[in-house]
Amino acid sequence: MYRKGPKTVSESKFANLKEKEKETRRQIVIESSLALFAKKPFYEVGMREVAEEAGISPATIYRYFASQEELFHEAFIQEIDTASKAFKDMVQKEEPAGIVDFGISFVDHLLENESTFQMMTYLMLRNKLANPVMGRFDSVTKIFFDLFEQLLIKNGAKEGKVRLYAHSYIASLAGILMTFRNSPLKNKKAVRDHIHKLVKVTSSLYSGQLIKQA
Repeated sequence: MYRKGPKTVSESKFANLKEKEKETRRQIVIESSLALFAKKPFYEVGMREVAEEAGISPATIYRYFASQEELFHEAFIQEIDTASKAFKDMVQKEEPAGIVDFGISFVDHLLENESTFQMMTYLMLRNKLANPVMGRFDSVTKIFFDLFEQLLIKNGAKEGKVRLYAHSYIASLAGILMTFRNSPLKNKKAVRDHIHKLVKVTSSLYSGQLIKQA
């Protein structure tokens, strides 16, 4: 009976090249979806529209993403991963940012990137997410908890309940945004200013003696 031998070097290189090409095309689709999300709410963007933006046929897009939801999840996770790098620089530099600065930067990023905020809220409020998606969502949100935990310690908190404070703080910032981003104030600047005031009040709770008792 004829038995296939191991792949040749050329076959392996060709397979690797095809995989890299597929990943490149997949990335183009993700970037195209993010470009559209910047123009209008993500839930109004269809797969046909993303395919057109990416320069491929609607049928072809399903070679890279099985569903619109899968594409949406991947786009969000990539967007948050990119944002986390900037926050990492704030925390890990020789003179780390203060707690207020971290909070202001966090809410400003989400105010300036509406699609990211919408996607984050959507995932936070979903009752059921596929295990791989939930796992990846947890991993990217954990980054912000880890970063704020490091920031608290660098600002004088003792290692104890500091993880609890990190969860509380990030959840508080998300809650402020959800509650006030569509506040009926006279303009966007007034909304931003009010959110900043709330962030400063919230941040003050994580300063001084309170965090040192953690």
